[in-house]
Amino acid sequence: MQRTSLSSDITDVPLRRSRPPVSARGCSGSSRNSKGVRAPESGAYGPQMAAYLRLPSDPVFRVTPRRSCKLAVTRLYSDVALPDRSIPTPPERAFAVELHLRSVSPAALWQRGLPANVDNHRSDGAVCIVNLEEEPSVYYGSAFDLLQVYVPHASLCEFADEHGTRRCETLKWPFGKVDPILKNLGVSLLQAMESPELAGSLYLDHAVLAIHAYIACTYGGMRIEPYAMRGGLTRRQMQRATEILTANLDGRLSLSQVARECQLSVSHFVRAFKQSVGQTPYRWLMERRIETAKDLLQNSRLTQADIALRCGFADQACFIRCFRCKVNATPGEWRRSL
Repeated sequence: MQRTSLSSDITDVPLRRSRPPVSARGCSGSSRNSKGVRAPESGAYGPQMAAYLRLPSDPVFRVTPRRSCKLAVTRLYSDVALPDRSIPTPPERAFAVELHLRSVSPAALWQRGLPANVDNHRSDGAVCIVNLEEEPSVYYGSAFDLLQVYVPHASLCEFADEHGTRRCETLKWPFGKVDPILKNLGVSLLQAMESPELAGSLYLDHAVLAIHAYIACTYGGMRIEPYAMRGGLTRRQMQRATEILTANLDGRLSLSQVARECQLSVSHFVRAFKQSVGQTPYRWLMERRIETAKDLLQNSRLTQADIALRCGFADQACFIRCFRCKVNATPGEWRRSL
């Protein structure tokens, strides 16, 4: 039976798991905006990409990490070969960076209806960059599992402008060559997508932005100069950002929400925040959680389970792991040492 896994765009709505119908192992759906209103999908990703492959689709919950350009990450997989060549995608100024999570053979690619001269085998960890302006279609003759990163050309331009570097017109990588770095980034993101209640929206935002930065620099040839890292948040921006983060220790707000309050793009906000405090918003938030937990351990009789929930940890086990990592002792050991 063909199926697609939970697909994730990085977006304004906290990613959460869905329970697909047993009959289809998936369900059709469009994304929702921050008010929960359904919005039509556009672009070759998520349910739309699953439709081109003739696969059942899962809902896509989108976060927009930048003001104008949507980035999307979709996991597409099937237990069997495709029944036929996929439907050609309509031309658009975007790239699909495909990371194969298992070997698939045979595999074929068509561009504008003509066969592309590429190898018919995809290894585990292979990266294939497809220009969506070429109206591509594919065929996979065995079970497959891949992570597709949808990268609009406008997002590459925006990244270049924000970092003061030269724009790139295309992405280059030997078709089908294994990239262990992107594989590691993709697997880390996939683990967070599958357990969003543990990772939180802030981590997902950081993970997708890291992948986008890697693609822009490695495949687009962009070079970020040190001078582009100058400049932190203003006092008002820093105060507002820390207020919002502290008030949402559960981490379920997205970076775009915090950046919007500071009137900055997400990448600019993350860079300026790190410049101001020496660490990313996610790491800063984790330290606030631990400090709040210490205060409650010392000055209250709350159980560790209650403290874990108050401080935004998914459960007591997650709280203990994070606390031990930061303090080199479990919450119980630390409390007893006082």
